Amino acid sequence: MRKEGTKMIYGYLRVSSDEQDVNSQRQGVDGFAAEKGWRIDEYITDEGVSGGKDPDRRNLGPLLKKLKAGDVVISSEISRLGRDLYMVMDILHFCMEKGCVIHTVKDRFTLGDDIQSKVLAFAFGLAAEIERQMIRQRTKEGLRLRMKMGVLVGRPIGTKLDPKVDEETKARIIEQYKWGVPLRRLAKNFNVDRNTVDRWLSRWKIKSGRNWAKEEADRRKRETAYRQTLYKDNMDDYAVVDLPRETVTELIKQDYTIPQIHEILKKYTYEQVYDTILCDAEFNTLYRKHGQLKVKKNR
Repeated sequence: MRKEGTKMIYGYLRVSSDEQDVNSQRQGVDGFAAEKGWRIDEYITDEGVSGGKDPDRRNLGPLLKKLKAGDVVISSEISRLGRDLYMVMDILHFCMEKGCVIHTVKDRFTLGDDIQSKVLAFAFGLAAEIERQMIRQRTKEGLRLRMKMGVLVGRPIGTKLDPKVDEETKARIIEQYKWGVPLRRLAKNFNVDRNTVDRWLSRWKIKSGRNWAKEEADRRKRETAYRQTLYKDNMDDYAVVDLPRETVTELIKQDYTIPQIHEILKKYTYEQVYDTILCDAEFNTLYRKHGQLKVKKNR
């Protein structure tokens, strides 16, 4: 509990995937605090959360709201706070208005209410935004190349994000969760991803929190939307047509790739051939066992 008139020292840790470890960040924050003669009063952690998410959708949001004048936030680096220029600037502006100071361990930045802090935050935020845009562009170009080669994007139609779980395993997971076993430990115990355990528990109505059903639907939408980059960014609808079914099925069984199928079916555009095979469950499944394997082997 905060005592009247005292300042709080917060450590903020964030990793964007389960493969990363918050412990290394924590050690750095602990070491920095020790150098200053401070003791961390409370740690706020976001695990498996992208820095591109709004702070209110992370544990960072509640932390910012409870900050008081004189409080200190220590993070391993400024990119842990956010990967977007405007987000970083908004967080800094919010803290400056409250009279708080942000320290970053790796960058050795002290961001408070002074012109140097504003310049540093702006410069780093701009660099982070440029880096993010470059990653997006490289990803987009890579996807465009794969689609032109005839590789279907996204997961096979009908596959599920999570592995199946039998009733006995389900009961054991619920039992251990009620005992207080952390999600990360549960994931190791049952050899699955931590987010998978979280989705299971939410789906079984054992715990509340993230709307996994909506996130899964959004993820599917993003995956299938990638093919739009092959044509034009503002295309909303798939170019699905009634291809000659027997002909296409036979060509796929003969290991023809989508570019080769398009060369034979000249009356259809490449987009029409690609989208129809992508969206048709039978074509999609069959193609992944034939032409797509050939494309990947020759890459």
